[in-house]
Amino acid sequence: MSDPTASRLVQILQKMDEKHASDVFFAVGKPVSMRIYGKLETYSEEPITQEQFDTFVTTCLPAGVMERFKVERDLDIGFSLSESERYRLNLMHQKGSIAGVARRVPLGEMSFADLELPVVFKSLACSPRGLILVTGATGSGKSSSVASIVHYINTRFAKHIVTIEDPIEFIHRDRKSVITQREVGNDTQDFAGSLRQVVRQSPDVIVIGELRDYESIQTAISAAMTGHLVITTMHTVDVTQTLERIINYYPDHLRDQIAMDLSMALAGVVSQRLIPLMSGEGLIPVCEVLLATPLVRRHISQRNFELIEEVIKTSAADGMITFNRSLAERYHAGKISKEAGAAAASNRDEFLLIVEGMETGIDTLRTTGETDTTHDLKVDMKRLLKAAIKHDASDLIITVGSAPTLRIDGSLRELNMENLTPPESRRLLFSLLNPSQRSKFEAEKEIDFALSVSNLVGGEKYEELKGHRFRINGFYQKGSVAIAVRVIASKIPTPQELGIPTAVLKLAEKHHGLILITGPTGHGKSTTLACMIDEINRNRSCHIITVEDPIEFVHAKRKAIIEQREVYADTKSFAAALKYVLRQDPDVILIGEMRDQETISAALTAAETGHLVLATLHTNDAVQTMDRIIDTFPPYQQGQIRAQLAAALLGVVSQRLIPRVDKKGRIAAFEILVGTTAVQALIRDNRHHQIPATIETSAKDGMITMDKALKNLYSKNLIDRQSYVNLSKNPVDHA
Repeated sequence: MSDPTASRLVQILQKMDEKHASDVFFAVGKPVSMRIYGKLETYSEEPITQEQFDTFVTTCLPAGVMERFKVERDLDIGFSLSESERYRLNLMHQKGSIAGVARRVPLGEMSFADLELPVVFKSLACSPRGLILVTGATGSGKSSSVASIVHYINTRFAKHIVTIEDPIEFIHRDRKSVITQREVGNDTQDFAGSLRQVVRQSPDVIVIGELRDYESIQTAISAAMTGHLVITTMHTVDVTQTLERIINYYPDHLRDQIAMDLSMALAGVVSQRLIPLMSGEGLIPVCEVLLATPLVRRHISQRNFELIEEVIKTSAADGMITFNRSLAERYHAGKISKEAGAAAASNRDEFLLIVEGMETGIDTLRTTGETDTTHDLKVDMKRLLKAAIKHDASDLIITVGSAPTLRIDGSLRELNMENLTPPESRRLLFSLLNPSQRSKFEAEKEIDFALSVSNLVGGEKYEELKGHRFRINGFYQKGSVAIAVRVIASKIPTPQELGIPTAVLKLAEKHHGLILITGPTGHGKSTTLACMIDEINRNRSCHIITVEDPIEFVHAKRKAIIEQREVYADTKSFAAALKYVLRQDPDVILIGEMRDQETISAALTAAETGHLVLATLHTNDAVQTMDRIIDTFPPYQQGQIRAQLAAALLGVVSQRLIPRVDKKGRIAAFEILVGTTAVQALIRDNRHHQIPATIETSAKDGMITMDKALKNLYSKNLIDRQSYVNLSKNPVDHA
């Protein structure tokens, strides 16, 4: 292997300790950034070159890795620069180039005091057998806490410790114990295979990097029940959710048995989050702790999970503590500010009561134009796209037997051209496709992609049009090619331009949860999402990852780092991208469309594990949105999904674009559902039919029905009576 110091990327990685950085973000052709004490900072304005990246790959990564990356489009791998320098690397494609996130894998020689973990960790580490679960969102310090437990055992007991990690997070050196660290992909083919063999390797302690499926949970519980101490993590945010998640992995007829097994195997659950120190010099863990006392075991075996929180509250003497009380203790110790504590609290009001010594018993700008009066002997896509931009159309429709048609202010208007023939429509589409896209279209009979107009217009006459993008969908109808083109604005509109209500913008200020933008095709969902992402980009230093099909609006770096991934170009599918997204250290995730069970499930998991997730759905209102999400899943899983959706939902924004009465474009009407406690209860209890009434009576929370929003627009003479009557479910006569 060549000297790795020849690589600029290696030099950057070796600066991480000096800069106190947890992650390095790089992309070919872009500046390098680091996450320092939880905040993103630019490390170097000099971009990474392709040559520098290639040097890094050939000198530092195992042979064959790039071939795998080219096939899978995503790669998660560990590599070492020396015995004590190990890194976790996630490579991905974004906007056609290569990007990556690297995290230093430090030595695991950390004490509980170093990490400021509660003393209960010592008693858990001394357990001779049982299951220890450390849970939390991505980046909450779970791996560090597990490493400190391993270090404590390693320095005090002569035991065989076997770890199965994907990838290795911390390096452990043998002290009193013998430590075997196995990395999926390098030391074992897959996670499931290593789990099946682990008990045959004579371990005393088994560390499983993450409980991620039925098989890993089954192995962990079985090993804990047969005399092993099992230490593992889960992506859940609190104790109760952890217990419910484990049980809900099993089919209904097995849940009673697994609840009994879990009650016997469990030693304890620690759910943690990292909160900024008041000094601004780092983060400190705040933990919720559950210990397996006889009462806790009984509640778990009987699946009385709603009683667990109360048990934690009343069992401080046993070492248990609620998250809010743990926050209060950090506040009273001068470690965190009251504002940081209140922002992180599971119940803000309860936290504020505790710190005061009290307790509680829990959302188109345009000008219209005339149709094109010019006529040409031969139409081409360049001319048609220019016409769409010139007339400020939202869509261009190309189909055999009709002239090319523009949608202007929601109405269809034909261009002054001859009706198209089958060869003409085919030529128009194929003029935009590269060979691989053409092959794909001919095989699958449809294609969806994005196109920039910058290469289509030239000369001063069209200089102002550069920067426009189009979303193009090609398909067959009656054996002939048809094309639907969506015109994407050259700039992202502001909330004021779109008329997005304040309540919607407040949702985008949240740091975790699920925001859904719904409505029919062509009614501005993507524009609203882009506007919300732009607001986050302007106001918050964070890492945003979008998964889109295709990329529509292009976001420039402002305060945030934005990685935009296009399905089929940068990743194989929504599901494939979401499978790896939590390993790419995001703060905000945008999902272009929740279109299947796998995507919905991944979105819910990300939202409930500390990420802000924004997505769209083709539904008409909040009730239909709830029904669509839950009905995507089989009956035996719907109860779990209701619980997840209730816990994660921040709000549903259903929107319509309506022609303005002054004929100057369209105006948006928004129905807003906010995920209040009452709404959460309705979702959990499957009382979706009561949601409209709740919206009507919750104006103080920023909610509004579509009927009310339409009535407001009509009352202000912004839309005409016919539009109001046609779209309202129960129109009120204003004559």
